[in-house]
Amino acid sequence: MNRRSGSCSVRVHMKRLMYSLIPATASGLAVALCFPRFNLFFLAWAALLPLLWRCRELSPVQGALHFFWAGFVFYLVLLHWLMANVFWAGGWAFVGYVLLSLVMAAYWGVLGAVWRAVAPHLPAWAGALLLLPSLWFLMEFLQARLFTGFGWGALAYSQGPHLSLLQWAAVGGTGLVSAMLVASNGLLAAALTMQRRRWAPVVLAIVIAIAAHAGGSAMLEAPEYNDDSPVAGIIQPNFSQEMKWDPAFAHAMVTLTADASRALTERGPVDLFVWPEALIMVPFELAPDEERAPADEVDVDSQVAMQIRELAQDTGAALFTGAHGWHDVRRGWINAGLLFNRDGEPADHYTKVHLTPFGEYVPFADYLPFVDQLVPAIGRILPGYEHKTLESNGHRFGPMICFEVLFAPIAEQLYRDGADSLMVITNLAWFGGSAAIEQELAIARLRAIETRLPLLHAANTGITGQYDPWGRFTLVDTAFRSGRPYDARSLPPLDAAPIAEGVMPAHTIQERAGGRFRIPKPGARPWQAGPRTAPWLFAGVAVALAAVAYYRRTRGAT
Repeated sequence: MNRRSGSCSVRVHMKRLMYSLIPATASGLAVALCFPRFNLFFLAWAALLPLLWRCRELSPVQGALHFFWAGFVFYLVLLHWLMANVFWAGGWAFVGYVLLSLVMAAYWGVLGAVWRAVAPHLPAWAGALLLLPSLWFLMEFLQARLFTGFGWGALAYSQGPHLSLLQWAAVGGTGLVSAMLVASNGLLAAALTMQRRRWAPVVLAIVIAIAAHAGGSAMLEAPEYNDDSPVAGIIQPNFSQEMKWDPAFAHAMVTLTADASRALTERGPVDLFVWPEALIMVPFELAPDEERAPADEVDVDSQVAMQIRELAQDTGAALFTGAHGWHDVRRGWINAGLLFNRDGEPADHYTKVHLTPFGEYVPFADYLPFVDQLVPAIGRILPGYEHKTLESNGHRFGPMICFEVLFAPIAEQLYRDGADSLMVITNLAWFGGSAAIEQELAIARLRAIETRLPLLHAANTGITGQYDPWGRFTLVDTAFRSGRPYDARSLPPLDAAPIAEGVMPAHTIQERAGGRFRIPKPGARPWQAGPRTAPWLFAGVAVALAAVAYYRRTRGAT
């Protein structure tokens, strides 16, 4: 009898818990739906409302639970494309997907606990307008930096269609845009809990939204060009991951991409070709060059070197391409970008510094060897030593390889080092035609806006094009078609044909395409030091409010 009643009691408590988590579940889903590929970006102004309303009278521990659950639901939906790794890593990919979602949800849980500990001791308007946005800003800041960083879910990345709103990223970084959205959510939630003047926070939320869009619109400018602005030719070759790691296709991929590059010049001259990450899979070697220490000497496969020299002779263009290499001294593989001059000779290179965890290395493998056995990395890659700019014919660009586009500090450093543009080369063929492609492109938009630098985005399977310094995207405009089935011994000619008018970025995923892009001049930041200063300002606000709350609580206790 007691066992039966105890079991019944557990079921009742579990049912109550699940019912109580419905608002948190709704908020987690709503926030996820704001992001590509769902693109219901307008929901971000109120997506957190169910969660905040449910937590209005909860303790810090209860608030942590509800925020944690909302974050877990959010990341499970947002990162669903990670399940594609099951094909490469087996069942451990599912374990990694869930564990990553749990780790990222823990940040939400900490935020919920702090908010519920401090907010009850502040005026409702202060908790909604100042405390919650400041805590959210700091949460995203830490997500993007702690434990190598994974800031994929920053709320601002959902606002691609709101170009006017996104201009505030040039003032205070991506986190400032997120804070504005969270302030709206907080004010609307406050209106539901207030006994009098409920209209006031609603009006204030509307004013913030209008002012944010109006102010952002005032910051939008048209791109400017110099008479000698370089023209980049970007190729999206659409090679599957199976092809990339099959040595039988290594030279053929270079030949096909070079042919597409030649076809692109029929539409006009090109100064610099850009090929995506890991296009050259015939390993090149790096060896110390005593005359240019600590730089390295690049030794490229003879057949690949000949193809690149012939391309340079035919087009008069330099080339920047992703490549797979071997470091002769460190005795390890590297993921790099190689720059060839207009004679087709190696001119410089960049070795990827910020590697992808579990894709290119296993975190903490030196300290926790069992992790390497449980969740093996797809590759074993050595990191580079420093981020650097590369120069081609008077144009200085900042290279970023795939995962590195997540990190605003990398783009900021390249900006401060004098880059005229950012060059992102990526290969998301690991994830097929999933939403990972569109989500990564949305992240790249914010790097362009934050730095006010044009950003060229060269992807293997999509989406390829150029952002101007204000985040406007220009898509590739040429499709490459072959007239007969692919034959490794006799390569088919590539014909250039315009992509249909009105094409959307999603239409170019997993297509062979390319485009010529005249690179505009960098724009001017509204506040030069803003993105670097904003974290200190928001941290100061959060600490000050916590101090006020502590004073009010202790004074009330006495």
